[in-house]
Amino acid sequence: MMDPAANPVTKKSADYCALEKFAFGFFCDRCGKEWRSMRYDFNPGSFVQPLDPAVFEILWNDQRRAAHERANREAALAFNRCRACGRWVCQACYCLSETGVSDICKDCL
Repeated sequence: MMDPAANPVTKKSADYCALEKFAFGFFCDRCGKEWRSMRYDFNPGSFVQPLDPAVFEILWNDQRRAAHERANREAALAFNRCRACGRWVCQACYCLSETGVSDICKDCL
């Protein structure tokens, strides 16, 4: 199984990161409805303020990467993967069978 933290779960995603917060959006592969992650705070730790720009960049990029991995894992729980076509779709675009065997998107129904 694909590691959902490796690449965005959905085909389309958005980056809403700012200097103090990290947030990401993921879009249903069928209808395009957006799901947004929680906002994660940037934490400079115990470094003396103001941070050296090079140190700030390293810390910010590391924390952004970790926040993206976390948001991607959350998106994997927010969307459903179609067993037929493999797309990640929102709840409105997903058809769950009573037996749970043929869980597919509405396009594959």
